[in-house]
Amino acid sequence: MSCDNCIYKMLANILKGEVPLRGIKTVKKYEEEIKLLRKKLDVLNDEVNTLEEKYSALTETTADAIISTDREDRIVFCNPSAMKMFGYNEKIIGMPSTILMPERYRTIHSEGIRRYLETGIPRVIGATVELEGLKKDGTVFPIELSLSAWKSETHWYFTAIIRDITERKTMEKALMEANRKLEELSNRDGLTNLYNRRYAAKAFEVEFDQSRRYRMPLSCLMIDIDHFKNINDTYGHVFGDKVLVHLSNVLLEMERSCDIVARYGGEEFLIILPNTDTKGASDFAERLRATVPERGIVCEEKNVSVNLNISIGVSSYSKHVKNIRELINYADRALL
Repeated sequence: MSCDNCIYKMLANILKGEVPLRGIKTVKKYEEEIKLLRKKLDVLNDEVNTLEEKYSALTETTADAIISTDREDRIVFCNPSAMKMFGYNEKIIGMPSTILMPERYRTIHSEGIRRYLETGIPRVIGATVELEGLKKDGTVFPIELSLSAWKSETHWYFTAIIRDITERKTMEKALMEANRKLEELSNRDGLTNLYNRRYAAKAFEVEFDQSRRYRMPLSCLMIDIDHFKNINDTYGHVFGDKVLVHLSNVLLEMERSCDIVARYGGEEFLIILPNTDTKGASDFAERLRATVPERGIVCEEKNVSVNLNISIGVSSYSKHVKNIRELINYADRALL
């Protein structure tokens, strides 16, 4: 029986003269207690309303999408940012959350929810992960998702806070591309655009280790432009630079896709020939030696065509070669 009913019954008894006078004091005491409880209830209602207003303001104004689902994975709440982020104008309450994710995530997502409800073991819940979302128009875009699970007296719910990270990913991609280009530039010779000596040494180490481990042939050519000092003295250093670029282009035209052509220093060039034995390297060297003189280069200042000649040293890997330094030295001495 409720307090109010007790009071009403007691008042009725008083009016009938069936309750002693001290019962009136008890009634007044109950009335005071009820008034106090009602005041406390009003305060609690005010606090709840304030919290609801704050929550509403937070969910309505945040740029992040906030979406809650029940244990059947039906959407029970979504804020305006969620509608905007995923491109929906109509309400999506009651729809499965899988409409907001690409096909490849849907089975994994459903299994993850089921496993958590059965075992309490989370996989994504409680973590922040980067995934992809699916807009209404079919556009897939990168998102950052934080998922939490909570339980009312009788039901489980899941709430996701989702951030569109398209702009961040675009910037990261641009930064990676800029770093890649910077790395590429650091590996190139500024004049000829061939690989530089530092990169050639690193690449040669890799090829040398492969050759030694898998017993694959490996050779290199050391190339030097004959009488290059005379060319500089006769035609000038600007033309000398032009000669270096010209020869570089010829070498690039004749290389295989697996070869590594580098400017080793001054007028010296190094060609690394993976999977090439001594005969193959020697044959390639002879083709280069025959081709280069045929490609004359014009000195416009003196109106003459200059034919280049090159010297080439060949060396190949054997079990007696300890490192790339020895292999390069053998090729360098073969120039003499």
